[in-house]
Amino acid sequence: MTGAALIAGCGWLSDDKGFIVDRSNDYLKAKERPALVVPEDLSNAAIQNTYSVPQITSSQHRINFEGGAPRPEAIYARDETEGVKIQKLGDQRWLLIPQAPAVVWPKVKQFFADNGVAIAFEQPDSGRLDTEWLTISDNAARDVVRLSIIDGKHNAGITTGHDRVRVLIEPGIRDRSTEIRVRYENDSKSMPREDVMPPSSDILEVETQLLNDLGGYIAANVGDASISYVARNISTQSKADLQRDASDLPVLRLNLDFDRAWATVNQALNEAKLDVTDVDRSAGVVYITVTDQMLNQEDKPSIFTRWFRSENKRRIQIFMAPATPGYELTVFDDDGQRTSADTAEQVLIIIREFAT
Repeated sequence: MTGAALIAGCGWLSDDKGFIVDRSNDYLKAKERPALVVPEDLSNAAIQNTYSVPQITSSQHRINFEGGAPRPEAIYARDETEGVKIQKLGDQRWLLIPQAPAVVWPKVKQFFADNGVAIAFEQPDSGRLDTEWLTISDNAARDVVRLSIIDGKHNAGITTGHDRVRVLIEPGIRDRSTEIRVRYENDSKSMPREDVMPPSSDILEVETQLLNDLGGYIAANVGDASISYVARNISTQSKADLQRDASDLPVLRLNLDFDRAWATVNQALNEAKLDVTDVDRSAGVVYITVTDQMLNQEDKPSIFTRWFRSENKRRIQIFMAPATPGYELTVFDDDGQRTSADTAEQVLIIIREFAT
């Protein structure tokens, strides 16, 4: 009786012949039904598309792979031991951290917490963080944030006003890297705006010292890889995005201003030890000479390739043109024609991977 009852209890899984039916693929036969109609006197607020399809922002192009299946993007060797460092271009300074923004965000917050400075505003999606306004005197707590502000104010001859620090955390050019910008404000020196980060600090010396303080703190805690869930979407737009244009040829989009983009390209080529033969800043063109071995930096040159390296040298032009936003890099041969997709992709990936 017990066995019969158990079989009967499983009858809902069986067809009319008593066999258990596998319904895991029934969804393939599903048909679209009319939309649910909610009576006018009821609310439809709880009804939503559970499995919504995201919008695709970039256009997709058909690609022909005549030489067979494409290879994955190359990973080029670069020095990963540099750690945290301060970058400078003109009057602009920022920290470069070899970790993703979602890892860096909690470290920045902890830096201010450890120094007894409260956070008054934070917006994780945009990477924005503002401290509270501080009233600082010579008798203030001896933490590094207040000491840096006190020293900078004394050197600038400022004795009045309230002070605060504003931080912007953004993705770096390389994958899994972060850039941090710091701005110092004194409300007696300028009229602060709450909606945007100021282009410069009221006292540059304070900004520089705070970058040193924050950089040293993060470097000391670089082994801590805790991730902030709320900051995982910080500035999702990459600063260096490898795309394909209408001709299905690779282009590298740099979401940077001209000075930063130009410096980034030249610095990356120098770090990758590619042979730059000429530059034309006004036209946005860099001329380089490459070999197959230089582009394929994963391969160690043998004695044979060293003997014949000079025979396959060729000149390449990297052209930087305005785009919206930023600038777009394309690769041409010495005759002014677009190079093959493989060559262009290799050159552009090298620039992206060696850029800071």
